[in-house]
Amino acid sequence: MTTFADVSYPLGRSIRLLVLLAALSLLGCASVGTNTPQQDYTFEIGKRCETAATKLERVSADGSRYWIQARGDAGIASSEYPKFFACMKDQFKTYSYLDWLKAQKREGSQPPVAVGYAEPATALPAGPIAAPVWQVGDEWQYAYKGPSDSGTFVWSVGRVEPIEGVSHYVIRWGGTREIFYRVSDLALSLERVDGVVQRRETPSRLIYAWPLTPGKTWEQSNREERPIDRQTTDRNSVWTVEAEETVTVPAGSFRTVKITWRNKNTGAINYEMWYAPEVKQWVKIREALTNSVRERELIAFRLR
Repeated sequence: MTTFADVSYPLGRSIRLLVLLAALSLLGCASVGTNTPQQDYTFEIGKRCETAATKLERVSADGSRYWIQARGDAGIASSEYPKFFACMKDQFKTYSYLDWLKAQKREGSQPPVAVGYAEPATALPAGPIAAPVWQVGDEWQYAYKGPSDSGTFVWSVGRVEPIEGVSHYVIRWGGTREIFYRVSDLALSLERVDGVVQRRETPSRLIYAWPLTPGKTWEQSNREERPIDRQTTDRNSVWTVEAEETVTVPAGSFRTVKITWRNKNTGAINYEMWYAPEVKQWVKIREALTNSVRERELIAFRLR
């Protein structure tokens, strides 16, 4: 008897398990042709976890689900599944999708990307960098890795909506998460999940102070409220446009300006961000956590 497990996971984040018993013929609908990068990555991870009794059988195109095959009766399968899932979870954490993409590029095999790719880097526009104008449908896809997980996510401009009479871009992030950025300057105002406010910035957080020029600095005191968690954080922040830099990420090489966000009171770095006018968005962020660093890099983009 052959049994199969169907697993849903967002490239290394928490695993949701659903075990299915099925005939082999039900898996005959696997896609034909070139794999997506997400599929190739998961298959490579799966090879590290396969045993004589288990095999990674199929991966969905977006990498959100995979199917494994366990040879033997139901008793053997029930004991093999947990081992395989634990191995996959550990491998996703140890060898992130972002690291895998970089390894592919070093080996000269650039995997296809979902929406856009740019190389070599183009020159920065002459003079100060003005605030971009986003269009509904603009999209940026990122890969990230941190101390506890790794994966991918997509930001897309869903619509423009007013908050207290002020126009905001609504960025869709994943399923039902929405982030509101003020149209005039991309200041961060609000974050909602399923229509419920998860975070509110008062006043809106000034991530940028346009136009951007190397050496420019700005400061702000604001409050971050998280109503669901009943938490409030008061911040005194200072941002600095450090310099122009060429940055290479999985989506290509870009001319950028590096922006550092610090705690004004302690001087500690909150993050380092590289903004690329060509993309109308940041292409890389290194975020300082309590005891580690989280990295996010652009892997694809599409501008309307």
